[in-house]
Amino acid sequence: MTQPAPLEALTAWNGEALDEADWLMQLPPACSHALDDRDRREDTGPAGALTRAALADLTTGVAQRLRNSRGFVVIRGLPVDGRTDQECAAMCRQFAASLGTPRPADPGGLVTVTDNAGLGKTNLALAPHTDRTPAPHPPRLLGLLCVRQAAQGGETLLASGHTVHNRLLTDNPWALPRLYQDFHFGRGTGFDRLRPVFQRHDADLRVHYNRRGIERAHHEAGVPLTPDEQAALDAVDQILSDPRTVLRIALRPGDLLWLDNTIVLHGRTAFTDPPAPYGRRCLARVWAD
Repeated sequence: MTQPAPLEALTAWNGEALDEADWLMQLPPACSHALDDRDRREDTGPAGALTRAALADLTTGVAQRLRNSRGFVVIRGLPVDGRTDQECAAMCRQFAASLGTPRPADPGGLVTVTDNAGLGKTNLALAPHTDRTPAPHPPRLLGLLCVRQAAQGGETLLASGHTVHNRLLTDNPWALPRLYQDFHFGRGTGFDRLRPVFQRHDADLRVHYNRRGIERAHHEAGVPLTPDEQAALDAVDQILSDPRTVLRIALRPGDLLWLDNTIVLHGRTAFTDPPAPYGRRCLARVWAD
């Protein structure tokens, strides 16, 4: 195994040090119709060319921020008012197609509180993690479009996996060799079963972390975590619990969060939904490669 080394890049950030200008982009007015399947028209004239050019510029800007800056970006101002949840999800997938290849739509594409579902479909807090999907590998990109906010709470939590790696190298270097080795991840037919928390790909450092998923998968595989493995994972969680590490964002309706799922971990605070007849907190989710 290559000796772990610090990663010096803009992707290694602390939440307390970021300003809104580091991660926020306003949706240009010319892009609104281009992202709206219901209102979009095939226009080959000057107006249509301007709209397509504006959308291309926005896509380029988002890709650059994901690749060369913080590893995530929030686009503010997508037209969600007056549109159904399904129309908002379609708009999110349309934008994903301009950044890469969307994964097939999944039943959890609309993230709301659902009875008898996994932790992600409750109103409980979610610790920062990366997403997994069916094989062959986790998605490179994750998009979350805020359709409706919670009445209270539900803030999005973001953390840099590169910062976690660098902090471990300084504070707990003994943990990194084990974190560069395979753990069991997730459960279910067709899902990745073995993957390290940190993995080097040439100059890239990829991160794949979900403490709850690791513990459940090791239990189901009949391979209990050793005390040293638990201690290494505890060292990761200690850094992720440091409020200086994590960025908290209260996504507004029409905010579209894009992040590199191999660099940036995401979670949320616990929340309370508004009473009936108001709609529950809702995010449209899409994965892309």
